Amino acid sequence: MSNSLDVASGAQSPSSLPLAGAVCSVASLGCPKNLVDSESTLGRLIALGAEFNPDASQVDFFLLNTCGFLRSARAEAEEYIAEALEQKKAGAIRFLIVAGCAVVSDGKELAEKYPQVDAWLSPYDEQNIGDVALELFGAKRAPEQAAPALPVLTPEQTAAAKFRCTPARNLEFHDKSRARLTAPHVAYLKIADGCDRFCTYCTIPNIRGRYVSKPFDAIMDEASRLADSGVRELVLIAQETTFWGKDLYGAPDLKRLLAALKEKNRFDWIRVLYTYPLFWDDELISLFKMEAPGTTSILPYIDVPLQHCNSELLKRMNRQVDKVQTEELLARFREEIPNVVLRTSLIVGFPGETDAMYQELVDFVEKQRFERAGVFEFSPEPGAPAASMPDQIAPEIKRRRFERLYAKQERISRQFARGKIGQTVDVMLDTRCVSESGELMRNVCVGRTVADAPDVDPVVYVTGRDLQPGDLIPCEIVDAQGMDLIAVPTDPEKIYVSKGERREAAEREEAESYRAQGLTPPQKKKKRNDRRGGKGKRR
Repeated sequence: MSNSLDVASGAQSPSSLPLAGAVCSVASLGCPKNLVDSESTLGRLIALGAEFNPDASQVDFFLLNTCGFLRSARAEAEEYIAEALEQKKAGAIRFLIVAGCAVVSDGKELAEKYPQVDAWLSPYDEQNIGDVALELFGAKRAPEQAAPALPVLTPEQTAAAKFRCTPARNLEFHDKSRARLTAPHVAYLKIADGCDRFCTYCTIPNIRGRYVSKPFDAIMDEASRLADSGVRELVLIAQETTFWGKDLYGAPDLKRLLAALKEKNRFDWIRVLYTYPLFWDDELISLFKMEAPGTTSILPYIDVPLQHCNSELLKRMNRQVDKVQTEELLARFREEIPNVVLRTSLIVGFPGETDAMYQELVDFVEKQRFERAGVFEFSPEPGAPAASMPDQIAPEIKRRRFERLYAKQERISRQFARGKIGQTVDVMLDTRCVSESGELMRNVCVGRTVADAPDVDPVVYVTGRDLQPGDLIPCEIVDAQGMDLIAVPTDPEKIYVSKGERREAAEREEAESYRAQGLTPPQKKKKRNDRRGGKGKRR
């Protein structure tokens, strides 16, 4: 999806602001929740006068927002840090600021390994990005812009105030000056942060803190501003969306929030990610259905990470559901939500997973036939209880199990794609397709159906005339390539026809008109083959 900058607070800051003249860029790793943090952090810099330019050959500030969820994510963060430091050494980057979850999970080790990084910020300290930037840039705030007091840092946390990692507290929800990095017609809205689930394989509660719901009025206000900016698809995210409201009202109340957003009727699509297999009731399920065009739809797309199906392993994972409850919930989704699309995440190789337990998972996937699923090998994360559990699975066994289950799920998803051929579906056009030479293709767009969440699911390639990113148009699915779909608009005015084909069709139409009048169509003059473009010999 192509990126565009939308500063929620309005116009660019005047030249009198303290970071005027500074150029900044950002790289956001990990999940959409991290992307929203990057957008808020970037917005703070822009509010102080900095200019965002992702294509600048030289930048004053490069912000790298990291993920610390898995070892592989932290390894990716290190690759980005090393590459950014090479660019810093070459003069392309003046100040490198590393933020995000990896600063909590591995920050001290990273700071020792990469002392050339100018500042390190945990998620709880990203609200201080403006003060850090001013400190590095040598600027001063105007008196009326006085910053709140900075956290007190221990000697171990700071080397000239470079390392800021406040112990986990409630994260501040800051969206007033958020600078969106998604396509203009799509936006994420983070409705909560932190997690109270304490799954034994996960360190998120240690990194992000306890679950905190964003207040109802703040969500509605942000949603209104996003709608005003042209957003057509709103994607609700959190560590766990179905738990929203528990800390505010004593019980989860996602259905109230969804009903209110739907009633406003400001979006075409509202997609909900990261639900949990608890807290689903009839009223909540009934909201997930397609409505008539022109009416907001809570999409029948259920993202519910299950991790496994074996009851004993689910108990070891502290998932708080068993296999029977899981199957009953999936059956309700299939029965009560027309054309529902189910996405899940599955872990193979969890400590104690026997061959029989693994085969139970394979059979479960074959039976449930999830339209979308991510398959992962268990990763023993430092600080997670599962890392020290007995009966760890050998890496080669985990790899074999992963490859087999991944292949099975891929076949199921491919079959789902083939089953769409011949159907007419609505497609949200996201970007123009890029040719092999790197040029934007005017007549081909990349889009998504209801079944496709941004950035994580397959896409639809649409060929037609006058296609515009941000359009939501009905298309006929004409083919499938792997899990991706090939489509053409159902509107004949948008069907792409080459110039030659259009010329031939016009000539046929003209000839038929002559014949209908009993006239002989005029003969077309042959083009001369001369040095102005023909292939004949010069005379």
